[in-house]
Parts: sequence; C-alpha cells; structure tokens
Amino acid sequence: MVERMAVVIDYQNMHLTASELFLPGRPLEEGLIEPFRFAKQLAKARNTDGCHEVDVARVEVYRGLPIRDDDADAYRRNLEQKSRWERGHSGSVAVTLRPLKYRWDWIDGVKTPVRSSRREKGVDVMCALALMRLARSGQFDVVVLASRDTDLAPALDEAVSLHAAKIEAAKWYDRSDRRTYGNIKTAARIWTTSMLREHFTASLDPFDYT
Repeated sequence: MVERMAVVIDYQNMHLTASELFLPGRPLEEGLIEPFRFAKQLAKARNTDGCHEVDVARVEVYRGLPIRDDDADAYRRNLEQKSRWERGHSGSVAVTLRPLKYRWDWIDGVKTPVRSSRREKGVDVMCALALMRLARSGQFDVVVLASRDTDLAPALDEAVSLHAAKIEAAKWYDRSDRRTYGNIKTAARIWTTSMLREHFTASLDPFDYT
C-alpha cells in the first residue's frame, strides 16, 4: 500500500549543510534545494528496498527572510523562490518565510541593520509546531522532519507520543565525512533516512534567480 507522506523542511539547516558537504567553496546559491524535488528524492531514498513506497502529499518549508533594508536583492530572490516553489503543486507545497533578526546601529545618523548580526529566530519553533500539527491531523501516514537541529528532538518525541502517524527524520549523508554520522538523539526510536550526493543533485533548483 502506498502511504501518504508529509515533509517539514528546516530549509536553512538543510541547505547550508548540503552546500558545505557537497559543494564546498562554491557560492551558496548554487546549492538551492527545490522543496518538492527534495521531497521526491526523500521518498526515493526511503524506499531502497521497494517495500516502503510513499506519495508526497504535503511539503512545508520554513526559512529565514533577509529584510529589504539589509539586502533588497536577497529579499526579492527569496520571495520569487517562494512563489516558484509553491506554483504548480495544487496547494501541496507551502513556504513560510520569517524575517531574520538583526542588531541595529546608527550610521551617519541613519538606523541601519548590521548584516553580520542577522540570524534566524523562531524557525525551529515553527518547524516543531508544523510537525505536531501534521502528525495530529490524521491526513498522513508518515511525517518526516528534514533537519539536523538537535533542539527539535523534543518535538519529534512529542509527535511520536501521539501515535497518529509514523514520525521520521531525514539528513544528508556522506560515508567519507564523519560529521554526517549519527542522528538527532531522541527518546523514541525514530527512523532517519540518509540522503546522498545523488539525491542532493537531483533536488537542486535549476532556475537562475539573479
């Protein structure tokens, strides 16, 4: 039987990890992951034995957004990527952008965001809430968290305790790089799908946003 799968993507976590692992020294924009392609590759990696087929039913992406005052081009590209990634998937893909947090300084009398201080804030909480909501919905047989953020371990355990869906995780893996060994430490036994370079390459967004 084909099961319905929902995927929660901690985008920056997965994007930066993959870029560092598979495209070291290359511009980060070369490693952009197209969410639906990623979910299809996750389904492929998960079904290596031919007995665990899933249909990608829902993909939810959570990502930080540079503010326009800091980087107007990056702000525009992020909005364009959101639009393009959601387009054509009949409501099955949703991208949520949360403005990055900044420290502000006064420069020549103008209050200015300090780019080096920007960071994501609250994205992990949004991923945790999405994981719980999708698991509780009863609409999906499998709910997968794509992240290596160890702060999300309690959310995984809580989702498992609902006994409403199979709760799993996904990560990038390279046998030659020990940093990719191991999984998020949870109290519950959670299956983690290891995604390889070939899955990353097939997940890339080919569109030029410059």
